[in-house]
Amino acid sequence: MPAMINQYVARKVALKDMQPCAICSKPSTTVLYNASGPDWLYTCDIHLQDNPQFASPIYSTEYNEALGKLKLVKSKIERLASAKNQIGSWDGWVTKIFSKKEKQKANSSENRESTTTETADAPPEVEGDPDTLLETQAEYGKILDEVAELRRTNRKYELAKIMFESRVLKKRTDQLNRERYLKEQENYSNTDPEELLRKHAFPSVPRQDKQ
Repeated sequence: MPAMINQYVARKVALKDMQPCAICSKPSTTVLYNASGPDWLYTCDIHLQDNPQFASPIYSTEYNEALGKLKLVKSKIERLASAKNQIGSWDGWVTKIFSKKEKQKANSSENRESTTTETADAPPEVEGDPDTLLETQAEYGKILDEVAELRRTNRKYELAKIMFESRVLKKRTDQLNRERYLKEQENYSNTDPEELLRKHAFPSVPRQDKQ
């Protein structure tokens, strides 16, 4: 059996096809499908939101590049006069993303979301020109919308390590059971009918002695 790849795609099914969620057992129309198994499990949408103990999103290269641009523009704005106070109230979730990514880099030398854009040299200091600030904020808002849309439309996920290993084990067990069943059926069909009768013959009723 080929090795399974830890990559699932979230799909929607019809209401008539909903099944219990693998986490909370509530009926769900969202299914995570793995073509390399094949494997699938149903889950509520809420369990896919910021829940690394279950699954983590696999973002596209386009998303990573946009996030890198956003980080550079955000740094540029913060170097402009009074910019920090003007954006701090409405982009907290972006700051959370960057903080999370920095933490991941500190814990591991390999980071899925790292890009060459993020490691580029920061632009030189700019003066606090109001026009420059407004233009930079407009650019920031445009990239921010792009990042938010790419996050919203993402459909690829990887399961947490322990969860994925349990799915692989289940798949392997199911495969072995199926192979065993097919082998038994093959042996049964190849057996001579008379031999089967001898093996499975019921004992005859004892005869009563005649007096």
